[in-house]
Order: sequence, then structure tokens, then C-alpha cells
Amino acid sequence: MDGPLGTRAAYGEGPLAGRHAMSEGMPVCRAAWRAAVRSACDRFAPAWSQGASVVVNPYFGLRHLDFEVAGMTLARVAGSTLTMPRRYYREQIASGRVTRGDIAEALKAHGLPSDEGSVAGLLAHDGAPPIQRLPLVSHVLQRIDPHTPWAAFCVERISRFAAAYFDTGQASWPLPWRDEPLYEAWRGFARLDASPRATGLKGVADIVAGLPRPPLAAIALVLKTLAIPDAHVVDYCHAALLDIGGWAMRVPDRRRARGADADPTDIEQLLAIRLAWEFIVFRAIPGSRLEVAWQTALASLSSIPSTRMTPDARVDSVLQAALELGYRRRIVTDLTACMERPDRHAGQGRVAVQAVFCMHNRLEVFRRALEAVAPGIQTLGFSGFCALAFARAPFDPFVEAVAPVTPPARLKGPGADIEQWPAITDADRSAMAAVLLRIMSLTDGFARLVLLIDHGALPTQRPQGAVSDHGPSEYRIGEMDAPMAAAWLNDRALRARLAQEGIAIPADTRFAAARYDSAHDEVTLLDTGPWEVTHAQDLRDTRAALEEAGARAREGRARTSVAPVVAAHPARAPDGTRAQQRPRAPADPEFVGNAAFIAAPRARTEGMVLDGRAFLHDYGWRRDADFRILQYIMTAPMMAAYWMNMRYYASVVDHKRFGGGNKALHNAVGGCVGVLEGAGGDLRNGLPIQSLFDGRHWVHEPLRLNAFVEAPRARMDEVLAGHEIVRSVVEHGWLFLFQMDSEAGGLFLRARDGRWEQVS
Repeated sequence: MDGPLGTRAAYGEGPLAGRHAMSEGMPVCRAAWRAAVRSACDRFAPAWSQGASVVVNPYFGLRHLDFEVAGMTLARVAGSTLTMPRRYYREQIASGRVTRGDIAEALKAHGLPSDEGSVAGLLAHDGAPPIQRLPLVSHVLQRIDPHTPWAAFCVERISRFAAAYFDTGQASWPLPWRDEPLYEAWRGFARLDASPRATGLKGVADIVAGLPRPPLAAIALVLKTLAIPDAHVVDYCHAALLDIGGWAMRVPDRRRARGADADPTDIEQLLAIRLAWEFIVFRAIPGSRLEVAWQTALASLSSIPSTRMTPDARVDSVLQAALELGYRRRIVTDLTACMERPDRHAGQGRVAVQAVFCMHNRLEVFRRALEAVAPGIQTLGFSGFCALAFARAPFDPFVEAVAPVTPPARLKGPGADIEQWPAITDADRSAMAAVLLRIMSLTDGFARLVLLIDHGALPTQRPQGAVSDHGPSEYRIGEMDAPMAAAWLNDRALRARLAQEGIAIPADTRFAAARYDSAHDEVTLLDTGPWEVTHAQDLRDTRAALEEAGARAREGRARTSVAPVVAAHPARAPDGTRAQQRPRAPADPEFVGNAAFIAAPRARTEGMVLDGRAFLHDYGWRRDADFRILQYIMTAPMMAAYWMNMRYYASVVDHKRFGGGNKALHNAVGGCVGVLEGAGGDLRNGLPIQSLFDGRHWVHEPLRLNAFVEAPRARMDEVLAGHEIVRSVVEHGWLFLFQMDSEAGGLFLRARDGRWEQVS
């Protein structure tokens, strides 16, 4: 049978015989190949939407691998890395940030000699060149024809299509095939795309027309045509998807958004598209040079290292461990010293004001400043406002379509009849309020004034708004959850129901919502009108304390901030000054520097200088009769902190692949889908370089999260036993979990084999 280009079919006769022909029958995706495709796709975590991009862990799909094995996998598949360049570690040692003792301890943990000669030998050279990565056809062609950016071209055409397909309203002219499945829509797009012809690829439309219509059959055709060995199919598919990793992470979001009954193969279809481009390049380039080069590349597969660590990779792993030990050494020492410290508010009667903050690390600085200027104020930290399940976007969160009179892009049907919406029942409200208070560890000892302080920032240029806004919760900026919680907790009928559950709130206690502006270190009370008279003095004192604490926090942060900060009373600065400081998407993201998560009574950390690097969640296990709050903390706040930690980690150690590039070049794509760096390329899901690098130094240290929880070890083990994801990240070295034992006065690290090892 003659193919679309008039070539004779010889499919299957030799390892590369199908290069110039289509199959006479439908290629069959064997069960082993289907499993390999699924395995490769499962290595990608969903990136969700741009409004919540900061809480995305790009390594989530590798959590079942040991941290070091995952590093070797990424190196083999894509030339990626989980560690910093050797010179970075030398700088940390030269500055005293990492000591020789830290290196010796890291060597010992890796089962290596820790004598002085071994320590010195680690730093003797910059390491071997990057190990050979698994080849893609477009990359092989790039090497033999360096004058044409073939690899970038393939990514560019896929990105152009994906931006149109996933568009949420930005485009004035929608893609005609948007209602088709992803792969089928691409086939329609690619048959009309004239760009390949301009680049020198001939007959692309015919090649695409001849591809099998089922995505898995197309994948099978490519795997067979390129003679990919079965042992390398998973890694080859993984490498192909990593080449468009930004979109590969975004596709699972599309599947999630469509609901449980949606087509579950979107990412497989994206893989089919990327592999189809391998096939297109392989068939459309004339001559034998590419075929010979590809045969050579296939022959070299045996020389690509397995997951076993190379000597240089082991050195890098030791140095990374030493960097992490250097930070851990200080925080473990400080926490151990504070382990038996009593609550300074205990036995002193009723406190006048309690301030409940979100747990995130940036607020640690403000809380410390507030406690210093107003010792009578008790602060608490928690993660739970999102339990109210409300969301609101104060601005249109996506870039609107260009046409000035285009209807709202997200309007997809008749307006909702709010009269038909069911109200939240009284029982539901009281249950949700009780959960909030128990998560706060605030079920008695209520002050006269309780502030519920949510947080956010509102820069006007925010295609990556979550970087400087309330990242973990999409479009949640602290202007709805906290006021709603305060209104409920001030309701007399709801309080009566809470009293029946053992939570008695005094009649003179008032809850007031407030908002922490993370761009300014400034707290604003949102609505206190009803009790400006009854609690006038409390409010005056609180406002003064908040203003002074903000000034202190700004002054301290100005010495280390990436972005310029107005150090003294920006609220009193001229409007123009505030406008320059605030709205232009400040460089400092909210979670920069994060390295620890601590769930314990505030007495354990009060007075500690944590430098805004620790997520602080109040928790008293003796109040947690059934340990359901412990389960919540270890499966929700702790894991959210871990995901944010990994997002920052990846954006530093491999910025090219997992970072956001230059923010000055960002262009919004598809509304709230994501950003491109410049006019094309892959989707950039990570943090921009301006948020991580000050021009000379990295301002975020890539450290795996240290999670400290004060609770019985047996109960923590029960949580791990019942939650595979949490257990996996702990036992494979992605997160370091410590138990704070206040009774024994020590800290215990959970080892990868499940044992608890005392570290202080």
C-alpha cells in the first residue's frame, strides 16, 4: 500500500524500516506499553490553575522513589538535577553556613568515611559533566543540524495549540476543535498549521492525516517505528512529556476540572501529541543522516546510568544533606531548649486580646513583632479558614479577551437564581465553627477580643498571583473567609449550639476579622462597627500594637528583602509612595525561605528567631481526645507546607525546567491557564527568577521541609499507617518528620525504615 507521500509500506521489517511508511493495519498498543504509558503519565502532578500555582509539587509523581533515586531518574531522563552546582555548596561552607561537622555527619549518614581527608575531597572539583540523558529524535536532529532549533520548534507548536485549546476566555477567536478530545483537536490543528513548511518540514499535513486516530495507537506507532526498547519505554515517554513539562502538569488540572466522569486520558493524549512530533520529524527530514544518528543514539542507551547513584551524584547528595543539617542543627537546638517552656499566659488570668493568624512562614516575623510590642496579646497560628469552603475573586482573575465588548468569558449559561440556592443549615454552621475552633486549639480561655487574621496581597500585575497572594487557596485573599467566620462566631444562636458541644464562648467576647497584607506587613481590621463602643479601648490598643508591629516587621524585612520596602509607616506615606511599593507584583513571594513546619503550643517557639522560615500551627495534643486534629494537621497543613516547599525547591535547583523564568517577559496564556516566557516555549509553572535571586545570590535556600509535631509517636505512626501519601514522602526522604517529646524533653526523627531516632 502506498503511504500519503507515495512511499512503499515496509512497517515492521527491521528496527527502523517504518520510518517512511504507515502501518497497513492499526498499530496495537500492547498491555506492557499501556502500563508504561500510564506509569510515565503518573510521574506528573497536577499544576492546577495559575491562581494556586505556588502550592504545586512538581516531584509529587516521584514520591514512591527515594529522593536520591528520583534525582538519578530525572538526570537519566532529562538531564535534570535535585541538587545545586558544586560551587554553591563551596560558598555555603566558606561563609560558615555549613560546617565541617555538618559534612562529616552527612558522610556518616550516607555510610561513607567522615575523616578530614574525605571532607576535603568532596570539594576538590566541580564534579563530572552531566550524565547522558535519554535521547529524543528532535534533540538528536538538533545536534546534527544546530542551525535550526528543531527541539524548540516542536515545543513551540505544541504550546501554540495547547494555549488555544485550554483557553478560558482570553482569545477573541476560539479554536474550532475545542469540543473535540485533545489529541483529535490537535490533528485538526496540525493539518492546517503552515509553520512546519516554513521551517523546512515537508508533507506534515499528510503525515498527520495518516496517524492513527486513537491516541494509544499513535503512541504504539511511534514506539515501534523508533524501535524504543521495552526496558526504556517508561523513561522515553517520561522524557517526551518533560520536554513539554509545563503543559504536562497543566493537563491533569483540565481532567480534574471536568469532574469524576471526565475522560481520564488527557495527559496520555498530550503524550501522543508529543510523540507524534517525534514521528513527524523522523519522517519529514530527508536523507539518512537522522536515521544513522538515531541508530547511534539507540545504541548508546545501554550506557545511560540506572537509578544507582554515580560517585558524583553521591557527593552532591552528601553536600545537599550537609546544607540541610546546617539549618536543622540550629532549629533543633533552639526547640530543645524551649521544649519545657510553660505558656507565659497560663495562670495570669484572662488575656485581653487573641490574634489568630494563618500559619504561613511570612507571618512568623509579624507575630514575633506583635508579641514584642504587646506582651498581653496572645497569638495563635493555624490553617483552616479554607474549611469554610468559600472563594471570591475581587478582580477578574484572568486576562480578558481583547475585544472591548466581548461578553464575560466565564459566563456559560443563564444567570443563577440565588433564591433557589439552599441555605447553609444551622447544624452545618455550628459544626464548621466547632471544627475551626478545635483546629485553632481555642476551645476555652477566650479573650474579650479575638482577631481572625487571614492574609493576601493584591498586586495589579499578577499573572502568577499566588506567588504574592494567598497561594494555597485559589483566589482566597482573606476578605471573605475570616469575616464569615467572625460573623458566625458572634452569632448568639450559634454560640448556644457550640456550648452544647462543650465550647462556651463568654458573652463579652467579640470576634473581629482582619486582613494581613503580605506586601506591607500590615494588618487591617475589616469590620468592627457593632462593638466600637463596648470594646473601644481594646480596639484602640490593638490597632496601635498592630501598627507598631508592622513597622518593626518591615524594618527587619527591609534588611533581607529582595524587593525595596518602605521601612517606616507606609500607611502614612504619600499615596504615590504606596502605589510604587504595592501594586506592581512585589518580587518577594510569600513563602520564600520556608524550611520548617511546627505544630505545637506557641510556648515552644515564642521568642525564637525563626527568620520567617517556619510555618507555625498551634496544636495541643492533650486537647485532642480522638486525635482527629492531629490527623488533619499531618494530612492537610503539613502536606500543604511540604508542597509549597517543593515548589520553591524545584524552582531553585532546576530553574530552567521547573522555574518561572524572567517575570519581565511573562505573557498570560488562556486567561488563568498560566504564563509563557516571551512569545512562546513551554508553559512556565514555577516561581520567577526575580523572586528567588537578587542578582548575586539565591535568596531561597533549597532545603527539604523539616516538620516538627508535638504529639505521641504512636499516634503519629497511626496517621502515617493510614495515609499512604504522607507515609511515602516521609519514608522516601522527601520530608523530614520529627516528634517533639515535651515529657522526655527531646526530639525524635522518623527514619526511612520507620524507626524513631533521638536527635536531641
